[in-house]
Amino acid sequence: MWAKRARRLLGFLRWLRPGMGVKRYVLVAAAGMLLMFLGVAQLSWQGVFLDWVLDFVLFTRNLGLPLWLSGTVSFLVGLGVFSLGIRAMNRSILSAVTDPDELPERIWKKRRLEAGPRVVALGGGTGLSNLLGGLKTRTANLTGVVAVTDDGGSTGRLRRSFDVPAVGDLTDCLAALSEVERMPELMKYRFQRGEGLSGHTFGNLFLVSLFELTGDFAEAVRMADRVLALSGAVYPSTPHPARLVAELAGGERVEGESRIREAPGRVRRVWLEPENPPVMPEVLRAVARAQLIVLGPGSLFTSVIPSFLPPDLRRAIAESPARLVYVVNVMTEPGETDGMDAYAHYKAVAEHLGRRPDAVLVHTAPLDPEALARYAEEGQYPVAYDAAPFDADGVRVVEGDFAHAGAFVRHDPEKLTTRLLECVR
Repeated sequence: MWAKRARRLLGFLRWLRPGMGVKRYVLVAAAGMLLMFLGVAQLSWQGVFLDWVLDFVLFTRNLGLPLWLSGTVSFLVGLGVFSLGIRAMNRSILSAVTDPDELPERIWKKRRLEAGPRVVALGGGTGLSNLLGGLKTRTANLTGVVAVTDDGGSTGRLRRSFDVPAVGDLTDCLAALSEVERMPELMKYRFQRGEGLSGHTFGNLFLVSLFELTGDFAEAVRMADRVLALSGAVYPSTPHPARLVAELAGGERVEGESRIREAPGRVRRVWLEPENPPVMPEVLRAVARAQLIVLGPGSLFTSVIPSFLPPDLRRAIAESPARLVYVVNVMTEPGETDGMDAYAHYKAVAEHLGRRPDAVLVHTAPLDPEALARYAEEGQYPVAYDAAPFDADGVRVVEGDFAHAGAFVRHDPEKLTTRLLECVR
């Protein structure tokens, strides 16, 4: 107990060190309190109280001022001086960490977001990072769980060199939730030259550097969350470098995410090798506490489904009381979901997860004809939708316009966030 009291006293004394810019304002506030005390003493005067108070009262009487007037003036002046001292002291302290004029807005925003629903979003690629960017404007109780099976490009090179999970989609999601000024731009910066650097993004190298520093990928992600000051948290679906494997409709086995994307034929099912990789405890806690769990949007067999394949994570989602919502892609993907309608997407998710989504979001509004023509050249078409099979299964479908107006056909984060949060129980 005495040690605790000594630490508190030492902490208080540190405020009195030279250069803190605090002592002068403490003295001003103390002077204000003294004047307030003298004002109260005069207003409640009933006789001799203290010698020095008596002297002050007699002085005011010699000026011909009644006690009620001099007391009121003393109290109001003291209150003003005290308020100025406290305000100046607070601004001096806060100026060391932030702009004091911005503080009320920041506090209001933080408190509003902290009161938001507890949301866990799973997936990968551009779809998940865009969704997280929309959700962070409505809640700070946000956790992104990212598929880490990508083995192409910069991510693939780093996986092979350092034996780490895929960091590319993690980088995008970290950038989406970072509150550090210009950090999203920095995390996505891709080196165009330099031996060994060309093609890599800063964010990918940042995560791998943290892994090399800590020797533990899970701890590297935790450190990244702290350094980047995230509005929420981002974790890999597994901190283990698992490999994605697929079985095609014809029975062929394909290993590796990039090869699955390129393999001809429809995917029947996918799994991880090893099949039971570890899951970070933070992910399991977030799922257990969630009010809303969102799957997608993103590539069905190479982003959405891989994000929940670890058995411990599937079990946690199955047992979670949260409402489970699946967001169907707007467009099909060549070699992965050719010819699959919205119901086939939903069935694939339910079969791999072992739990049926409580609701499915499907974009049903018209799309820009010029954009559709460009996508058709790449073998991509709008995902067909028929309400009948969903009705037969008793699955709620949320229909609407969720697409972003632009050259690329993708979900609009604001539209998507608004409808998703309406699904919270």
